Amino acid sequence: MHQCYYCEQLFESKEQLYEHVEIHSDIERNKEIMDRKKKAEERDSVKPKVKKVE
Repeated sequence: MHQCYYCEQLFESKEQLYEHVEIHSDIERNKEIMDRKKKAEERDSVKPKVKKVE
């Protein structure tokens, strides 16, 4: 038996475990991408608006 260290689900083979763990790593990767996007948007919205004076 092999156990997923993310959710503790049990699997009969390492192959099944590896396939399952890929789901968790995809979720983590997507969460990281969304966090980066969110931080970039927050950073852009905080920039002061500058009026061009002629």
